[in-house]
Amino acid sequence: MPISRLLYTSSARLEPGPQTIDKQLCRLAGEAALLNEEAGITGVLVYVEEQFIQVLEGESAVVEEVFERICCDFRHAQIKLVDLIPVRQRMFARWHMARLCEGADPESMLDDDLKNVRYLLGVNARAAVERMYETLISYEDIDS
Repeated sequence: MPISRLLYTSSARLEPGPQTIDKQLCRLAGEAALLNEEAGITGVLVYVEEQFIQVLEGESAVVEEVFERICCDFRHAQIKLVDLIPVRQRMFARWHMARLCEGADPESMLDDDLKNVRYLLGVNARAAVERMYETLISYEDIDS
């Protein structure tokens, strides 16, 4: 069965209130990880400058179904499909939904790395995905 990698970005519409952004993102990524595990999807969710950047990998039809579900999720606005390509193997095979969040480690360069990912989205989608992977590996013990 063919495997696809989908990359999209959206404006985050997180709820104001008592829950911190980090708690909302943790809940969102946790819910996604459970659903993705059942569906055979892997990937990463990045939150930077009030934007979601996400990679989904898996069977092509399933990736498209998951993306359609995301498009209907009120927590996402201005959704933009950046890239959808067939791949031979998964890059994020270890994670059903890892997350990298701006502000997760003030002592590190994580925020700068995530802003770099956001910049790369407009220049080279493949480079953006590779940078997401490298950043995830570098900060895995911080926030995955």
